[in-house]
Amino acid sequence: MPTAIPTVVDRLIHRAVRNAVEPVLEARAFACWVSGYRPRRNRNTALRQAAGFLSDGYRCVADIDAARVSEGVGVDEAVDWFAECVHDGTFLRLLRTVLAGLPSPVVPGSGLAPLLINLRLSQVDRRLSGLRVVRFADNYCAFTETVADAEEAFRCISDAMAAVRLEPNAAKSRVRRQANAEDLFLIDG
Repeated sequence: MPTAIPTVVDRLIHRAVRNAVEPVLEARAFACWVSGYRPRRNRNTALRQAAGFLSDGYRCVADIDAARVSEGVGVDEAVDWFAECVHDGTFLRLLRTVLAGLPSPVVPGSGLAPLLINLRLSQVDRRLSGLRVVRFADNYCAFTETVADAEEAFRCISDAMAAVRLEPNAAKSRVRRQANAEDLFLIDG
């Protein structure tokens, strides 16, 4: 997998861009059930939300990890994601210049990759209304009462991913019966 190793100047620019745009995206683009790569949200936040659903009786879980979320994105597409929430043409031109300087816009190692991953997955998130979902980074968990409902949620999330050229990681995605919150959102889980 290609990885960027930004220079000090690149890191400063990436941080400045992120500091400028992150509050706008937090307010307009990201669902309240999304944790990971966000200010004051982490695995613990996701686990608390998941535990709430589990304690409410939604014990079956469609657990879906997105495969290759950092691949297959062009600069124009990434700028378009930002343009849905940011309407300042000067900022968008600067962003285009910054992203064009990377091997690919969502290349791991860049200071913008975490923000871009969330922004890419927000395209999936918008298609999941009606589901009880918690997402941590690129891992979706939909909570249901029955295995059949979890299988339907799995299909719904898979279809939402396909609509934006993503797919579940077959090795990490499954329907869980009687899930335990601590077993969710694990690396290589």
